[in-house]
Order: sequence, then structure tokens, then C-alpha cells
Amino acid sequence: MFKGRIGVIGAGALGAFYGACLARAGADVHFLMRSDHEAVRQHGLRIQSILGDFDLRPPVYASARELGPCDLLLIGLKTVDNAALPELLAPTATADTIILTLQNGLGNEEAIAAALVSNRTVCDFPTASKQIIGGTAFLCSNRIAPGVIHHSAHGFIRLAEFCGRPRSRTHEIAQSFVEAGIECEVRESLASIRWEKLVWNIPFNGLGVAAHHADTRVILEDPELRALAWNLMGEVLEAARADGVSIPDELRADLMQKTESMGAYKSSMQIDYENGRPLEVEALLGEPVRRARRAGIPVPRMEMLFALVRRLDEQNRCRIRS
Repeated sequence: MFKGRIGVIGAGALGAFYGACLARAGADVHFLMRSDHEAVRQHGLRIQSILGDFDLRPPVYASARELGPCDLLLIGLKTVDNAALPELLAPTATADTIILTLQNGLGNEEAIAAALVSNRTVCDFPTASKQIIGGTAFLCSNRIAPGVIHHSAHGFIRLAEFCGRPRSRTHEIAQSFVEAGIECEVRESLASIRWEKLVWNIPFNGLGVAAHHADTRVILEDPELRALAWNLMGEVLEAARADGVSIPDELRADLMQKTESMGAYKSSMQIDYENGRPLEVEALLGEPVRRARRAGIPVPRMEMLFALVRRLDEQNRCRIRS
């Protein structure tokens, strides 16, 4: 188990679940919580999980300054909040802090490195990059009430260094998740695991919004939507290959099978849309489309999905402001 002080920034459905599992296994985990801070401080954190329910009374903080410096930071923020990274990392990250981001999409490691440089935590981008580990989490988990997380399926994590090959720390962190009951493996290529996750995220997050309240069961049981999801997956595979990542075609069938087991699962983007919250459009849809365009790879379905979801997100944000 990782021996240092672990801070969870973005303790929602993902961060709170993984942080709670690590804490239950004996790790020294501290949670930065804003909207749920008072509820968790008074009543604790409750995890309702297919792996077994449990309650936890962890140390919680209302601000990054209260949280203070950590040896390992687990970033579970929605990517729409990445603009706050400089403010959040300034009091919590030192030049020796390891930062693990489990955020969705592309560009998050770059945003963290830029924040470390802007805060003068380190002097340059290459130095900052060496502090960062990227991870993807295939997890069905939702926050159903303040301080209550419902974990309904899956949970495995893949980790890779942002800069260079896996190191002893990479394996130590992966082993900590394993000891906490979470399947976790270390991979050589961060780009590979990011694009593999997008093969699922792009169709099922995007269609969950664009097809109007379309959970995974709705998508899979509608022949047209199922075919569209399958073809979107194919475009993501082509975009990944153009970005230097080779992913076997068999992944599509494997992900479809895993999705069948989820039942009527609502993606995080669908839930955010239904609750009037900003969507992770750029990281999940925009950046993959831009990379495909730069490589000269036609991805017409991805482009259409990006345009539709971006428009719906803009309308949502206008309603929020009004």
C-alpha cells in the first residue's frame, strides 16, 4: 500500500469511490470536497457497491489550502473544471508530489503540467511531466446523494506514465489499488489507454446526450443507435491509429459485450446534461476530432456528434447563466 499522504481532488462518483476503497484498505487518504463537505463531515461517506457496501469517516476539507501538501494527488475532476487546476495544485502539490489523473478524454496531463509550471512548483513543462501519471477507469459509478456513491459495475484501472516508461512508483500505486480490491494494470503507453477508453466514451457518452436520455440499454436495443455506436467506435479506432496508437478491431466487440452487462446505465455526460451541468465536450469529443482532422482522417460521425453535443451543451450553459 502507498505509504504517503494521498489527496483526492474531485471526490465525486469516481474520486470518492476509489479514494474510499484505498482508505478502507489502510491508505492515508484525504478528500477535498466542496458541495458534499458538510454532509460527509457530519455523516461520513457511504459506498453502495456490487463489491460490498461500506461506510467511511475520512478526513475532509473544504479548500485546497486546508488539504495542504500531499505525496500523491488523485485527480477526479470533471475536465470542465481544469481551469481551476492552478488554484487547486498550488497549495497541494510540491516538486515531489506524484499526480495521478483519472479524468476522461485527451489533454488532461498537459493541463496539469501547465498548472505546475504556472504556479512555479517546477520550472518547466518537461520537469512537470515527470510528476504525472495518467490513468483510465472503466467504472459504472454515480453520486446518488450527498456523500453517497452507488457503484453498479466494473471498476478496473489502467495506468501509464505521462513521460517515459513505467517506474517503481507506477507499480506501487497499481499494487495499492489491487490491495484495495480494484483490478489495476500498468501499461507502457498512456496514449494507448486514453484512446482505448475513448472507443467506449465517444459513442456512449455522446449518444447518451444527442439521442435524448439514451442510456446504454436504449442505445443497444435500438438497431439504428446500436449500429451508429458500432460505427463511431470504428472511427475512433481510425483516429487512434492516425495518432500513433494501434488498437485491435476486436476491442469493439469486447466493449459491446461489457456494455450489455451494464443494464440501463447512464453515462456521466448524460447525467450532467440531465442535471443542467456543463459537459466534458472538448476532452471527450472535441480534442479527438481535432487530432483526426490534423492527421487528415475523415471521421464524419464523430464530427457530427461533436457538433450536436456542443450545441446542446451551449444551450444548457445559457440556461444555467439565466
